[in-house]
Amino acid sequence: MRVFDDKMLTALEGQMGENIEGIMIKRGWQYFKNGYVQSAKETTSDILTGIVQGTELYAVVIDAEQFRYSKCTCPYGDYCKHMVAVYFYYVAFREGEEAAEASYFRLLGLAPASKLVKPEKKEESGQLALFEVGVGNPGPSGSPEEWFSWMEAEYGESFRKCRHSLHALQPVLSALKGTSREWEKPMQRLHWLASIAFTLEQAERAILTVDSFSRYYHEMSFLRMAEPWLEHGFSLLSELEPLEMGEAELHWAEALTERAKHRAMIAERQLFDWPMLYLAYCEVMSRRRDWFDRELAALLAAAERKEPQNDDSFLHAAAGMFYFLDGDDDAAIAQFSQSAFERTQKLIYPCVAQRMEAGKWEAAKQWMAYLFERVHAARNARNIGPFMTLCRRADEDRPQEEIWASYMIGLLPYSFGDLSEHWLNVKRYEDWADLQMLVGAKMEELDAAALREVAKQSPESLLPIYHQSIEANIATRNRQGYRIAVKQLKKLEKLYKGLKDAERWDLYVASIMGKYQRLRALQEELWKGKIGV
Repeated sequence: MRVFDDKMLTALEGQMGENIEGIMIKRGWQYFKNGYVQSAKETTSDILTGIVQGTELYAVVIDAEQFRYSKCTCPYGDYCKHMVAVYFYYVAFREGEEAAEASYFRLLGLAPASKLVKPEKKEESGQLALFEVGVGNPGPSGSPEEWFSWMEAEYGESFRKCRHSLHALQPVLSALKGTSREWEKPMQRLHWLASIAFTLEQAERAILTVDSFSRYYHEMSFLRMAEPWLEHGFSLLSELEPLEMGEAELHWAEALTERAKHRAMIAERQLFDWPMLYLAYCEVMSRRRDWFDRELAALLAAAERKEPQNDDSFLHAAAGMFYFLDGDDDAAIAQFSQSAFERTQKLIYPCVAQRMEAGKWEAAKQWMAYLFERVHAARNARNIGPFMTLCRRADEDRPQEEIWASYMIGLLPYSFGDLSEHWLNVKRYEDWADLQMLVGAKMEELDAAALREVAKQSPESLLPIYHQSIEANIATRNRQGYRIAVKQLKKLEKLYKGLKDAERWDLYVASIMGKYQRLRALQEELWKGKIGV
């Protein structure tokens, strides 16, 4: 049997890790260990073939260079356990079973027990342990600094196993949490928050090893995997009681907040929303006035220094949130004005909503004026949604103030869908009709349910829309347009008669027939539709 070169074998392992699910890798490993592979050989420099005894004999072809062309004759129809078994058989033939086992663990993003458990503590059964829980850790009396140093020493290289997913970090997080399982609840919460923070930092290091071409897909995968970690972290945060903390707990809480801030101040793109995590800590810790004042002063001082490695936009936004929490809306808006709006707007919208909920409408007007100036300057269909939601809510609660409607109208045409729906919801049918005419909407383009509602509640509002739509269809100068115009004329006739205004209907039809008497095709369609007959 010939052998692949090292580069080709490494590439093949990478292709398998990217394309084959973990469950298939595990099953393939069992097939290999149970001796189901009958043969494996290299037919060319990049093709590996093999025979596997499953329910029946299956032939496997693995293309190491173009893995998508790899095939197996089994009925599974996708990359299967038989391919994996042939791969492990080949690796074991070439480099021994230890190399095959190492490859198996790499594909799963794990590490073999021999690397993680001291030989004298290894179980005689030979079962593979993933991680050793907390031997020689700082213990309950350890400071957060000591714990983070220990975590780095024990698990600081875990990110290297995250080539395609963060699954390798789950046992790390479980092991770290396990070290404080018997602690008292207040300290346990803080330690678990530290464990989550360390694991997220490992994920940040892992994403830096990904090439730019595939970064987007890795980000989506990593974020999905980390979502429950973050949710647990926010849940733990909500349980903290800063006013009841002792000296040790307070030191932990401040250290965790500072660590989140350090990450949030990094100007380069990161995987997670560290500013949001930092502000979540701040919202909890702000119950202690002494801490609040010190942290706000530190943020303002850092923003004044304008150090190139710091994200000044974040610093101003964070200071803005502090002023908002303190009830100083003028100072908050002044700070947010110095931040990058496209990045910090997601922080501002909840602030405005809170002021509206609290009935502080003067403050809400200040915020909305600031938002409108920013949104209008870079308006498009994607970025106006949250602002429109606030406008609609304000207009429903304070309909006597025209400023909300003027904001929504000022964002046309991008606000058309939201504004159209809003006018219907608040039963301003004439305004709804004027909006349809403003954008030149045709009757056949309007929502049928909306038309039925307006026809029932305010039929006279539809008359000018019908007139405009009929003229637009006639202006197409083709028979299809004429037919649509005639259909709309028949509906318009029902509207006029429902309003008991047959005289206006007769005058309107006469004007249409007279105005377009030279359009023979239109006259034919009018005759077929029995309009004006």
